[in-house]
Amino acid sequence: MAELAIIEKGSGWDLEWQPENILMKVTRIKDGRDDGVKAEVVVFYQGESITRSSPTLTSESGKDSLTRKLNRRKPSKDYQIDWEACVEEMAGIIVDKHREGAKAVKVKDIPETEKSRWRVEPMILENINLIYGDGGNGKSITACFLATIIQTGYMSSDHGPLIVEPGNVLYLDWETAVDGGQEIKKRLHAVQKGLGLEPESNVIYRPCWRPFLEDVDFFIDTIAEHNIDVVIIDSMGRSVGGDIEKAADTNGYFNTLAKLKRPVVLLSHKNKAGDIFGSQYTFNNSRMIWEVQRSESYNENGIDMVMFHRKGNDVAQQQPMAWDIRFEDDGELVTFRRKDVMDTDLSGELSIHDLVYKLILRDGSTDRDLLYDRIATLKRVAVDKIKGAVETAISRHVKNQKLFRNGQTIEKMKDDFSAEEDPEVDRIREHKPAIIHMYKNIPMDSIERNYLSRLRKGHDFLGTVMEKLKKDPDNERLKSFFLKQLMHWDLLEAELRRIYPEYRDCPVNGCTPDAYITCTVCK
Repeated sequence: MAELAIIEKGSGWDLEWQPENILMKVTRIKDGRDDGVKAEVVVFYQGESITRSSPTLTSESGKDSLTRKLNRRKPSKDYQIDWEACVEEMAGIIVDKHREGAKAVKVKDIPETEKSRWRVEPMILENINLIYGDGGNGKSITACFLATIIQTGYMSSDHGPLIVEPGNVLYLDWETAVDGGQEIKKRLHAVQKGLGLEPESNVIYRPCWRPFLEDVDFFIDTIAEHNIDVVIIDSMGRSVGGDIEKAADTNGYFNTLAKLKRPVVLLSHKNKAGDIFGSQYTFNNSRMIWEVQRSESYNENGIDMVMFHRKGNDVAQQQPMAWDIRFEDDGELVTFRRKDVMDTDLSGELSIHDLVYKLILRDGSTDRDLLYDRIATLKRVAVDKIKGAVETAISRHVKNQKLFRNGQTIEKMKDDFSAEEDPEVDRIREHKPAIIHMYKNIPMDSIERNYLSRLRKGHDFLGTVMEKLKKDPDNERLKSFFLKQLMHWDLLEAELRRIYPEYRDCPVNGCTPDAYITCTVCK
């Protein structure tokens, strides 16, 4: 035979012999019975499809059957083609590639990547993410919101400090597939309009009926065809295809998800006990988990929704995020705005540790007994039930120099930053040792790819916020948000220069004279 070209295509492989102009497209490669390997094979001769078959590539009878089909379509004696040799070569290559898996390498030889660990910081990792909650709590509309900001790269002060890594999104829908995508189209268009964007969405959509495992090759092909960066699955329970309560079915499902080689956002429901629906392995296999709860103050015009962080691999515990989701014009326009969890009737779901600090931060100095009463009311328990936990929380905050005791009164520790403290600043200060540890032994080129990229994205985001302020100069909330984010940016730059005093460059490659924020070098 002449030269053979082997090209990976989505879930399968293209094998092309030249100059004979024979092409075999091999897809849906799977393990069959008795350790066999099955595949779908489409054969082209000079651009003409001459047969489609699904042989067992490890079986002599399977290979013989395909060879006979090819000889009937294009006889070897007439076309001078050794079909048996082609089929044998194809089968050997495909079986080897299917079974080889990933090669073992030394850890030191694993190439570094410039990709961020975040797709939407601090919500969605470049990994397996799970968002779960009761029906009607806002999961699907939140998924449409995430799909939209990722697809467009949209960032707004209305959404708080979300940093979006843009990319193409594939939405796999088992929940509303019966209408052919009309419901998802409506939701995406409403979110787009709420963001002030053109209503047309470039998110790739596919209605699904069969179990995920049965269609995974098609999904992989779709990812390759449309250059997909993020996959959203609505929902996990309907896509599993087996018993989600069984460890084997759940582990098999997550193993198949790994074949996508893309970050995934899974939507799921709660069981009767209020936990994630399914096996414990659902929790174990997910790398980022958010629980969604809806405020009881629901009305026809919208909801208050709070996302509680339940798990994050290799990232810090994230603060709960509250969202004011409004449905206007009969649902034709949907807006998302961040709000303080303390302004919702779900504030009692916060930990006692967080409630102590947030109440003092909001109200200033507070009598200890009054603090007991307020937290007991929020938690809907008797005061005696929470006294010990409140005292423990106070002691920890005092130890961390965030609060101090003044007799019976608990007060916020004052410092040099501002009279009106920002929890984000406290968070940075709290994790300062971790930041130092993280960067003190990392080569400068690695910081250039990772740490400085955060400063550059933040610089661009601040510019976006300032443009909004120019149009709405009397917006005090937006002005406060800008100042706090500016402080955040300055702190990060100062920390970089303290750890690496030899770094004397501009982190944004030169601040322009008209820039809204200027680094210490360009000042």
